Amino acid sequence: MKSFTHLVCVKQIKTLSAFAVFMLLLSPSLKAQMRSYANVYEANIQGATAMFGNTLEAIDTTVGSTAVIDTFKMNNTRANGNSTYGNDNSNMQFVDIDGAAVSNSSSADLALPAGTNNIKFARLYWGGRVLSSTNMTDTANQKIKLRFGNQTTYYTFSAEQMNDTLTSSGISTKGSTEMYTYQGYADVTSTIQANGSGTYTVGNIPLTASSSLTGGAYGGWCIVVAYENTTAFSYYNSVRVYDGFEEVYDGGSSTLETVVLNNLNVPSGALSLRDAKMGVMAWEGDANLTGDSLRINNNYFSNAINPIGNVFNGSISDSGVFIHTKNPDLNNQMSLDIDQFYCGTGFGIQPNDQSVTLNFRTESDAYFPGVFTFVIKTKSPNPIITKTVVDSNGDHIAEAGELLTYTLTGQNTGVGNADLTVITDTLPNTVTYVPNSLKLVYSPGQTAGALTDASGDDDGEYISNGSIHTVEFQVGTGATATTGGTLADNDSFHYQFQVRVNTPASGSVPPIVNIADVIAYSDAGVESIDFGTAIIDPQGGPLPVSLVSFVVSLENQNETKVDWTTSMENNCKEYYVERSTDGTNYSTVATVAGHGTTVSQNNYSVTDDITAINSSIIYYRLAQVDGDGKINYSRVIVVRLQSSAEGITVSPNPFSSYINVSIDWSKTEIVTANIYNTLGAKVSTKAMLLTQGENYVSIDDLSALPSGSYLIQFVSPNGSVVKKITK
Repeated sequence: MKSFTHLVCVKQIKTLSAFAVFMLLLSPSLKAQMRSYANVYEANIQGATAMFGNTLEAIDTTVGSTAVIDTFKMNNTRANGNSTYGNDNSNMQFVDIDGAAVSNSSSADLALPAGTNNIKFARLYWGGRVLSSTNMTDTANQKIKLRFGNQTTYYTFSAEQMNDTLTSSGISTKGSTEMYTYQGYADVTSTIQANGSGTYTVGNIPLTASSSLTGGAYGGWCIVVAYENTTAFSYYNSVRVYDGFEEVYDGGSSTLETVVLNNLNVPSGALSLRDAKMGVMAWEGDANLTGDSLRINNNYFSNAINPIGNVFNGSISDSGVFIHTKNPDLNNQMSLDIDQFYCGTGFGIQPNDQSVTLNFRTESDAYFPGVFTFVIKTKSPNPIITKTVVDSNGDHIAEAGELLTYTLTGQNTGVGNADLTVITDTLPNTVTYVPNSLKLVYSPGQTAGALTDASGDDDGEYISNGSIHTVEFQVGTGATATTGGTLADNDSFHYQFQVRVNTPASGSVPPIVNIADVIAYSDAGVESIDFGTAIIDPQGGPLPVSLVSFVVSLENQNETKVDWTTSMENNCKEYYVERSTDGTNYSTVATVAGHGTTVSQNNYSVTDDITAINSSIIYYRLAQVDGDGKINYSRVIVVRLQSSAEGITVSPNPFSSYINVSIDWSKTEIVTANIYNTLGAKVSTKAMLLTQGENYVSIDDLSALPSGSYLIQFVSPNGSVVKKITK
């Protein structure tokens, strides 16, 4: 398209007064943007967007014909994205694959991933060029028809908004020089929800066919869909859709238009290329006219079929590959571009950005950007917490009345921000909190020092509610007296408080087991949780060994495997592997000899026959026995037993860069998937929502792991399931 004299008249389903039109025509500076771009859909969902559409006009082989498309000219787009042919003064006639039912029609396929697709948003856009004698304020000219598959009946939709610009293009054969270039849209969410993936035929919009139109006749349509699919997406995406209507043209002179899209809300965490995807729909680009370009944050976009100097070339593509699931299937639509591409790197899109700047340039081509989509992956945080306890006399033996100091340390080891981070520690009834002992040693964005016990005055508090006594800390940058703050990736924290050991009514002081948790949320609002346990015992407190790992895996329905690794042992005679079905009463299921005193790493493993166990949950702990008979206990591991109907399947196994997991789960809850190497070190972690019943999840970014054997553990407050995997 070329050679326009811009006269501009904007309508939004209303008629301008004659005086207003007159004033607009007198104003040479009023140009370009006919409707400002706005965010029309935004959500953090386990899903993405889809864009599909087609042309409603094409070059025909015979003047006046509506039957035979000149596929040579329409498919002349070369490997460099350019073509010899365009719609300017070409024999542009209606495409009509449906015959007499509508005046013009074409089809394209919506391809959604396997699984249940929850359609959140769907909007149908259409546009083209018509003679000014076509009254675009008449509601009869603001309609479009759509049908699905082999249905015989069309749905009719009326434009919710119509925008157009009045131009002069030198038509001679139509008896008039004035043309309207327009765009309309209608919500089609319920229609897409009802039909889902498949072929959609669209048309019957006002258009002008011409063989001698300077600037060229055109018409087409595009549907933009936002959908959720928890099978295809185990992670959340920040999904944004923007629309508006702007002409990029200045009478054949070089011009640059700038658009800033706000409320982009890029999630935290560094992006890789495929972590972000952008979609662009624009009207009337020509493959034969070069000099048009798109810059994203001042970085030029191009790919295999959208060259840097001819981005708007009538292509419908995804990641530099033509889309062919449409009828007619043409490389150069000569009516619209629909291009989607990855933009996570190379385009200046940074974590936490709230806007993106787009620059549209042209030298001779005129085009009309209409729709932009962004799908940006939300990175998961991984807050971890470690809890330790020190008694006042340092002998690691809990005594009545003794002062105990608890230390809570941790870090966000995930890539994404840990938002609304809160530490909660509910005290056991074997101890009494020491008033005003709360202490913040370090947390980003917060001032170190003593914290009061009162609620509402600083970032810590002691809460006493009947028999329940709780210590709570609001953690991270931006934390308030009532709300947790943010831990960016690798941010750490350090808190302390004190208690006294209660004197038992009778007998000796029991083992004191204290569990704290840290809860945070991703940018998408998905909860992550971790637990830290500190144990001190009247018989000896923490293990006099350095326990590198302690893992219990469910091998099958009749057997578990208990593995642990130590890096140092001091006077270690033996270990008892103890099992419980109620978390209180334990019995020994295996005895394993220790290595005395050593600083070498030692690996231990036993299997446990659980055929006779009827409980759905089993508790395991290690009892480490010194040479002098003292016994020290490890933390407790909970294993959830699966019924015969439940299972876990991992594929591919062996894997290379990712795994797909099919897993049955007993209730809907947040679950953490941890991957451990043979040394017991955690090499990957990911929080996810599992629903009651069968779940399908994907864990990627595993390409950096070395070849070998691993354990994947799915763990929640209600138990865990472990599976062997191999790379």
